Amino acid sequence: MTASAVVDQIQLGDHVCWAYDDEADGLDAAGAFVATGLRLGQKVICYTDTITPVGMRQRLEAAGVPTEDVLATGALRIVPALESYVPDGPFAGDTMIAGLADEIDRAARENYPGLRLVGDMAWVRRTGVGVAELSRYEAGLNQLFLDGRAAGMCLYDRRLFPPAQLRAVGAAHPGTAGTHAGRAWRPMLRAYRTTAPAGLRLVGQVDRSNRDAFQAVLAELTGDRAGRRAAVLDVSELSFTDVDSAHALAGIVREGPVEVRLVGCRPALVRLLDLVAATRAGTVAERPA
Repeated sequence: MTASAVVDQIQLGDHVCWAYDDEADGLDAAGAFVATGLRLGQKVICYTDTITPVGMRQRLEAAGVPTEDVLATGALRIVPALESYVPDGPFAGDTMIAGLADEIDRAARENYPGLRLVGDMAWVRRTGVGVAELSRYEAGLNQLFLDGRAAGMCLYDRRLFPPAQLRAVGAAHPGTAGTHAGRAWRPMLRAYRTTAPAGLRLVGQVDRSNRDAFQAVLAELTGDRAGRRAAVLDVSELSFTDVDSAHALAGIVREGPVEVRLVGCRPALVRLLDLVAATRAGTVAERPA
């Protein structure tokens, strides 16, 4: 299956770890992601490293994108990654997240229907950023995508990141893919902020491969931005949850600083929550038959 076919499944609201095997694979995936965004009228920012700005422009030109025009209008920006991720010294994940949040707001003010972000993460290997710090940063990014105003693709070269590190970083993303993904690939988990009622809607599956992303998304309900208000967590489209993630769900219902009510629980999830001794009367609502 081609990279383009898999990349086309990425939508606004998705945050995907893309693991590639060589520069050509990474360039194909990033180029397809960028070209699709521009075709849809979205704004795109591409942070390059191993994939050079020249290489990206050549790939886009081959795909029929008039790069000179979109660069001139600001619809496309190609920026060396180190200038953005490590501008003045050690990497500061919170500062980078705040900057990306500003970029999402700016794209909305400029009347773009969405913003696509591509991050070539090869720079990490030259800066001494550890996998734990990198994973915290990637997990923290997830709250930027809950409104469906942006999509993110983080590029990881398998030759630079050992398998254990790549699994740890991948777990901070709701979905992981690569050129070998099958035709049925979709991000394992999608999460959307809701306003009526206030809370979150979860779609997909959770297991160890995206557990850190899941926990970061849940923090949206109980963190400072939650405003200390009661929230509803719609899990009617959550088709699978492993035991550890069920503990996380139960924890915010039972012990969170604000009231969180689960709705739409499938019978299997209700049984799993019972198994971890976490449900309380009135906190879990089964999905209507």
